[in-house]
Amino acid sequence: MPTLLSSSAPSAAAPASPWALAGAGALFSFLWASAFIAGKIGLAVCGPLTLLSLRFLAVGGGLALGLWCTGRGGRVSGQAVLAGLLCNAVYLGLAYTGMTQVPAALTAIIVCTTPLLVVALGVLQGRERLGRRAGFGLALAFGAVLMIMGQRLHLQSLAPWALGLIVAGTLALAVGTRLNQGVAAREDPWQVACAQLLASGLVLLPLAWATEGLQVHWGGAFWGSLLYQAGPVSLGTTLILLWLVRQGGASRASSFHLLSPFFSIALAVGLLGERLYPLDLLGLLPLVLGMALVLRRPAQAVR
Repeated sequence: MPTLLSSSAPSAAAPASPWALAGAGALFSFLWASAFIAGKIGLAVCGPLTLLSLRFLAVGGGLALGLWCTGRGGRVSGQAVLAGLLCNAVYLGLAYTGMTQVPAALTAIIVCTTPLLVVALGVLQGRERLGRRAGFGLALAFGAVLMIMGQRLHLQSLAPWALGLIVAGTLALAVGTRLNQGVAAREDPWQVACAQLLASGLVLLPLAWATEGLQVHWGGAFWGSLLYQAGPVSLGTTLILLWLVRQGGASRASSFHLLSPFFSIALAVGLLGERLYPLDLLGLLPLVLGMALVLRRPAQAVR
């Protein structure tokens, strides 16, 4: 699942219309949010590491075949592979394991703070500087997430360890995104994506064998979840993301993460029958406002 922060510059081609950008951004946000719903369905018929390893190997294998057919071979850096392991194997391995005990909507809400964590990491490393408004937005957004998590812990008796895994996975995704920003400007994105997915699948496969026995209840739920995550989610969001960054720039592309919490809750309630609590909606308002203050006013690079 790709992130929206990238160092790629917009292309020099004629810019897309605002309506095209808005439509593509909304579609990206919807697909990104729907991944957790498809994942939750898949977790009902197989283990999280089994589902993820098969997903990564399927998409990575497809990309490898495409690159071989077009003669686009080549090596990628160790930094690119490490970033991929953090953004795929570690992040989703922890998040999906936690999601076995946590609603999909809450998982998506926690993970949607990734762009904010990326900014926070840049500030802590001294690479970026936050203004007062963006700093307030950062605190507001994280405070809203803590409020929603606290309510769910109290009302649903969720396992704290499961929430901890999702939070840890989100931190891994933020660190991996930071590493990916350095990779994006130097290496072929398709070769990088192929190597990252294959490496993640190969790392998770023996873990899935050891802990889950690679057991799968074959059927429509499994194949639907796997194919949806491999196609529209993995490949679809990658293609849309590349187009958004090239046409509108990274900052504008990042702003579409603001829609993800709304899509996540709507899909979880409508398709999975998850319960919606009043504080979920009340918490979404400061969360989205805080994200908007940060993402629409990016941190300034320290010179």
